Amino acid sequence: MQTVLNFVKKLSVLSLVVICTFSVTDLFGENPTSIAIIGGQGDAPYAAIVRSDRSVMELAGLPAEGLTYRVAMNSSRRGIIGGTEGVNAYAALVSHKGDLTPISGLMAPGEIYTVAIDESGKGLVGGGHADSSVPYAALISSKGEPKSLSLPSSGLIYSVVLGFFQNGIIGGKGPSNSAYAAFVSHKGVVEPLAGLPAIGAIFWISVSNSHNALIGGQDNESVYAAFVSRSGVVRPIANLPQGINYSVAINNAGAGIMGGTSQSQPYAAFVSPQGVATPIQNLPTTAGIIYNVAINASGTGLIAGLAASRPYGAFVAPNGVLTPLQGLPTGDGFLDGIALDRSGYALVGGESDGAPFLALAAPNGQLTYLNDLPENGAINSISSTRLDQIISMYR
Repeated sequence: MQTVLNFVKKLSVLSLVVICTFSVTDLFGENPTSIAIIGGQGDAPYAAIVRSDRSVMELAGLPAEGLTYRVAMNSSRRGIIGGTEGVNAYAALVSHKGDLTPISGLMAPGEIYTVAIDESGKGLVGGGHADSSVPYAALISSKGEPKSLSLPSSGLIYSVVLGFFQNGIIGGKGPSNSAYAAFVSHKGVVEPLAGLPAIGAIFWISVSNSHNALIGGQDNESVYAAFVSRSGVVRPIANLPQGINYSVAINNAGAGIMGGTSQSQPYAAFVSPQGVATPIQNLPTTAGIIYNVAINASGTGLIAGLAASRPYGAFVAPNGVLTPLQGLPTGDGFLDGIALDRSGYALVGGESDGAPFLALAAPNGQLTYLNDLPENGAINSISSTRLDQIISMYR
């Protein structure tokens, strides 16, 4: 259980890349716009808007106690955040200006580990109560009204997504420590998927605009990943090593990437549309974990985690060549929150020696750090609508 709790405390969101248009004044700071949302923790739950002038605006009205596990943002720059308020589940909608609308009537006690938001502003949240192993998920209306879903009697929900053929997908673990995933209709009807590991979990789900779905987690003692069809057919990826798959991502061409740990070392692999996994070479050989991955339209990947108890991250070219992020903090900590743009730039965040950090990463691995973060805490989650609104200022 402790491994799972450590994992969910480091959950993050992959990039949602869309096309938007803004004025020249928006780009250069006279009227800065929201281009990303970040979440984590400081002395209290933490979430903030990153704006096109590189400023970071902390959201007002967050709970006094708890954690922010996950954030998400749509192309209209509306967001959703999830975590805890004291011992109770907490989630809130976020306007494009950063105003919070807390969602009442969620699980109590409990935790929200994962969130998603669609283009209409409707959301989906998932989590549960870890101490009693009771799962929880709910659809959220655009006005912030929750509709709880019918779930198994035991388990937890670790990942949710929206936008798969007008359905959502939820994943986690079910009764008897089985892997669990299900389709969720727009009316809240839950349709469990068959053919998942009898012992294991689904830690991450990713869908693309072309309606490809990739899920990842653990099958007994082995890394697990599978494609999911529109009809709910699960097609596992073969020949994966022992270990855990913590994160997956898929692009519109159906190419995927996954990351986790194998033999106590960082593990990552590309996944072809045909379901062939190609391990990424030259990763650190020290103890470590890949917590988060992303892939853009060109097939360039980004992996993030820790190695030798320090933050680690690298871009991965389609041919597997690594470009490590240069100048990451050297204290104990991790890199976790990432958002990858189609240009090859990324926004990355994490923790080093108990302090959060956030940086713009260029394709050559060079980092430009952003300021105005809490003195203590971590950045666990990043979601961005369009990073080129900040990138254009530095080219």
